Amino acid sequence: MKHILLQKHTLEDALDFWQLLRRRRFRALFQEPTANTVTQLFRYVITGASTFFVDYLLLFLLETAGMHYLPASALSFTVGITCNFLLTKCFAFKAVDATVSPPAEVAVFVAISVGGLVLTTLLMYFFTSHLQVYFMVSKLISSILVFFWNFLGRKILLYPGKVHEKL
Repeated sequence: MKHILLQKHTLEDALDFWQLLRRRRFRALFQEPTANTVTQLFRYVITGASTFFVDYLLLFLLETAGMHYLPASALSFTVGITCNFLLTKCFAFKAVDATVSPPAEVAVFVAISVGGLVLTTLLMYFFTSHLQVYFMVSKLISSILVFFWNFLGRKILLYPGKVHEKL
């Protein structure tokens, strides 16, 4: 029964999102607080793209400066998750209360991100060392895959949908 309700809720969210987009209600899409999962995913795509840009550019610069691609990837990923935390909190999920206290929120966010870092590193190693894919392409592929890990972890564990009392 819960599965059917979740599908109905997600379908309603998608319809609401498309109505906002079709009516060019950009303020609602980008600025207004929302618990709409599809709008949050849309915002998280922007958050993820911004984070990826920081991460990818820093990786390129560090590797160009002579750092091995795996530690460079870990460092650039760490800088990226800092940007991601700020954008996630202030943009993608800004209307939703975290399920835990602020210190625990940071800890859970970091734990999800560390899981993403491990996945990124393993995927990059696999694509680069075993499949002989250029490391920057490996980074792109692994970032796309880890994006879903990060969004779902944050949506399910930290920001499942309870809207702030005061907006």
